[in-house]
Amino acid sequence: MIINYVGVKEINGSLIVMDGVKGVSNEEIVDIRLENGTTRQGRVVQIEGERIVVQVFEGTRRISLKNTRTTLTGHPMEMPLSPEIIGRVLDGAGRPIDGLGDIFPVKRENINGTPINPVSRVYPKNYINTGISTIDTLMTLIRGQKLPIFSGTGKIGRASCRERV
Repeated sequence: MIINYVGVKEINGSLIVMDGVKGVSNEEIVDIRLENGTTRQGRVVQIEGERIVVQVFEGTRRISLKNTRTTLTGHPMEMPLSPEIIGRVLDGAGRPIDGLGDIFPVKRENINGTPINPVSRVYPKNYINTGISTIDTLMTLIRGQKLPIFSGTGKIGRASCRERV
């Protein structure tokens, strides 16, 4: 559901604070319409009851505390996807900047992706036997992980050990 609000409680750097906001979710995109009619985008970065903090992507210059109109879009940032984007030049928000016109998306996908399930990870099985009982029991080494390199008293370095060990 799209909800519109008028006014901003406070502005601090690239953040704006709004009070009396209900039904908002974290990472939700906010359209911000300034007095002169230009539009900027932001996203909700903090929610405390009915107070939210919005990070404005294009900066907060010329945002008015009283006449700024904000619209909660009800969805996170999405990227328009289509075969037309192959070879195109896009800005950080997925809008074309190469002068070849708009993209007509086949679908839109959430840019945040889905969280990684730690249980789905492959269980490590390739144990590296160093022959040093303290290392083998207290700090078991597995092939493919980052391994410490012991160089002397009190000095530990790190290296990525894949197939060399």
